[in-house]
Amino acid sequence: MEGIALMNERVNDSVYHYVLSWRAGENPSDAQAFDAITATLTAMKMHDHQWIGAVHRNTDHVHAHVGVNRIHPETLKSVYPKRDWIILDRVCRELELKHGWSHSPGPHSVELGDDDAPYVVRRQRNLSDEAKAVPTTRARDFSAWSGLESFQDWVGKEPAKYLKRALQKPAVDWQCVHKSLAYFGLEYRKSGSGAVVVDRDCPEKLHAKASHIGRFASLRRMEACLGPYEPVRDSPSHERTHHQDSLPDLGIKSYRQQVEGHGMRRKHRRAEREALYQKYAAAKTEWECTQGCKNALAWQQQRTSEEARFERLRAENLAARGRIKTSTVTGNKKLLHSLRVYVAATKREALRLRIRQEREDLKAAQNVGRPGAWRGWLTEQAQVGDMDARHALRGLRYRDRRDRHRESEITIGAVVGLETPRKALLDTLCWTADDRGVNYLCNGVAIFRDEGQRVVFKDMGDDNIRAGLMLCREKWAKGLHISGTDEFKSRAMALATEMNIRIVYQDLQIPKRSLEPPESLKDPLVETRARGANAVDPEQLSSQCGKPLLDCATRFGHPHTGKLVAAGCNTLGEGVVVIDAGRVLAVIHTSVRTATDLQPKVGRFVRAHSSGLQWQVVDFQRAGPDLNADSE
Repeated sequence: MEGIALMNERVNDSVYHYVLSWRAGENPSDAQAFDAITATLTAMKMHDHQWIGAVHRNTDHVHAHVGVNRIHPETLKSVYPKRDWIILDRVCRELELKHGWSHSPGPHSVELGDDDAPYVVRRQRNLSDEAKAVPTTRARDFSAWSGLESFQDWVGKEPAKYLKRALQKPAVDWQCVHKSLAYFGLEYRKSGSGAVVVDRDCPEKLHAKASHIGRFASLRRMEACLGPYEPVRDSPSHERTHHQDSLPDLGIKSYRQQVEGHGMRRKHRRAEREALYQKYAAAKTEWECTQGCKNALAWQQQRTSEEARFERLRAENLAARGRIKTSTVTGNKKLLHSLRVYVAATKREALRLRIRQEREDLKAAQNVGRPGAWRGWLTEQAQVGDMDARHALRGLRYRDRRDRHRESEITIGAVVGLETPRKALLDTLCWTADDRGVNYLCNGVAIFRDEGQRVVFKDMGDDNIRAGLMLCREKWAKGLHISGTDEFKSRAMALATEMNIRIVYQDLQIPKRSLEPPESLKDPLVETRARGANAVDPEQLSSQCGKPLLDCATRFGHPHTGKLVAAGCNTLGEGVVVIDAGRVLAVIHTSVRTATDLQPKVGRFVRAHSSGLQWQVVDFQRAGPDLNADSE
């Protein structure tokens, strides 16, 4: 998709992305999701473009992400669907009828016709005075992410009721409107050809269209009722005027006061949690001070007893060996030694089981009355009636529920080891890729780099060298060659011996790009393929095709799609693949084995993409509605 997009230099963002989401409880199959994706693409006339779809089932609502290339793969023209939300909404209603899914609200609805058949029709806009303008996307996002009511929604509730009652009074004018809204800290202002309602203290951030109060508050309807617009003559106060004397005082505040009140409630709950945690920490500290020394002494006595019993068992075993050795009984002493080993092993296993049970009993006795983990302590406090602990425990449960929705996984099995697991080394690393190779980092610092033909170390830490050797063992199973400083070679040799890694040559220096490898390292199969590979001259191919050369570095991304022009070896004996990528000839350096295998595919359309370490070239076949017609 990037290769096609690069052919149209005028388009910066070539990806068109949308999401199809089903209602909670609906579980469409992959075939149904594929049908929904193709139907929406066809409706937007983008079915013959490159696209990719992914169905996600990790939330309550099954949904599918669709990414489409705006650039047509043949005409290279860009497509921008107009009124796409209307098109997608109508197709969704049609898909709901086709597959029997429940209907979602939108610009279109499903109604029964005269023949009792369902039809998809466009909804009529509600133009009554009570109807309100739809909140903007920014306001809806604010409500979704903060959990607070947006300013546009807020003005359509109590302020709208007060204003409508004020308009029903006799002899009402524009100043009465301003005084009614001033009670909520609002002001009605003219803006362009319409009107807006703003917060008097923060008009730049808190503003809404007058129609968000209700269509009756639009400038056109207000002027039809009250005459031409008049601005505020004086600064009205927040106190109740005679127009609100008959209205009950509901303790209504301005929007900023409501938001600040919500913030104060959040701060109060945070303070309650902090005080509760301090209480938990104090209880834990008190228990450690009173019982910690006693527990430490009990464990010291337990360890001393264990060592003494194992020492007695070793002494008994040594005495038994001595008696068998000095015994004058005629017979097979090998049988006696075998019985001695069996008896000693049985006693040792019984002692280990007994010690394990003693440790569990000791730990259980010491945990009585001990403040456990934070969640367990909250559970105990909630059971005795602590309301703050109940609120904190409820918050933890809500957080766990969100985490389960966010990180839903499918479990197919489990593995348990028979010993204590070792420290994970490679899992703690992160990596970045550049033109030289893949850099592996620990805590933001590069410790070694995989350059394909060799791994270069940049840190002398044992764990870092051990992690690098694990990677090398996966790359070269037959053995490793170590070179570098004497300190590095000695440390790497010692760690490799500890890890049972075979070291073939220690002082062999392997260059990054060797033109002629040593005789001991030559692969006969590779040499045979090199001698049988075709010679490729990229410069000559460039002059013949009239296209410049593009030397492709091994890095992530930037795939190349086109016709395979040549595959073989260059003058240096390296594997080379040349692809006609449109405006340029892409020159890809790969292994001789790969280049030789690609020679029968010269003339076919292929796609080359890099995994960061090496290039992979595969056949490229377009799948579309006109594929069969083209092939015929």
